[in-house]
Amino acid sequence: MSRLAPPTWPSLAEAEFRRGDRVWRQWAHRRRGMYTSNGGALAIIERSAPEAPLPDIFIISMLAPFKGYFPGYSRVIAEERNRLTWSILKAHTRNRAGRVTLRSADPTVPPLIDFRYFDPSDDPAEADLNAVVTAIHFAQQLIDPLLQSRTLAEEEIPGQGLQTDAELKTFVRDHAWGHHACGTCAIGRRAANGVLGSDFRVHGTAGLRVVDASVFPRIPGYFIAAAVYLIAEKAADMILADAMG
Repeated sequence: MSRLAPPTWPSLAEAEFRRGDRVWRQWAHRRRGMYTSNGGALAIIERSAPEAPLPDIFIISMLAPFKGYFPGYSRVIAEERNRLTWSILKAHTRNRAGRVTLRSADPTVPPLIDFRYFDPSDDPAEADLNAVVTAIHFAQQLIDPLLQSRTLAEEEIPGQGLQTDAELKTFVRDHAWGHHACGTCAIGRRAANGVLGSDFRVHGTAGLRVVDASVFPRIPGYFIAAAVYLIAEKAADMILADAMG
């Protein structure tokens, strides 16, 4: 994340992020202006390495200080209108080390979810970690001209003090997060290979199916919403077919 030299991005100068401000009226009456944006100024899809079979890096720039989702995060975005964030997504991850464990027999108690990102036992070659570091270097190359021209005042995160791959790997391990988790009830031919059959029924359990992001044996692509819609359609067809005999 970088800080703009002027106090506000020109395109956000009149955006107060409240109902009734000038930019809101422009959107409400003419469906034009900054509030028609999804928040992304630029999106880039890249391969982390020439040999990667598919593009596996998605980089989106936002005129906002975005560090993730937490209580009040949108208020920070509204108040700090002179930031540029390059948000990096690693798609097609190799991570299979994550675990979901019950904390209690009480079903109202949230489970313990440990993603175990970049676990060396799961990815000893550090392919995922190296891919994210490569993406950081790529984003830094994009902002270098803006720093040199003083359009941007400074790189705040990860900052100029972290330059080597080793330093950036530590930074990524400490700061990476995600909310597109999946695969905890994966489809497999047998119970030893997965929790569900191809009809979404839980192996060895009568009258129970699972139809959500947990069914995927591997994370599908970049953003999983469309894939969830597809499996919901398929499950609906199967359930209707069973009900009709």
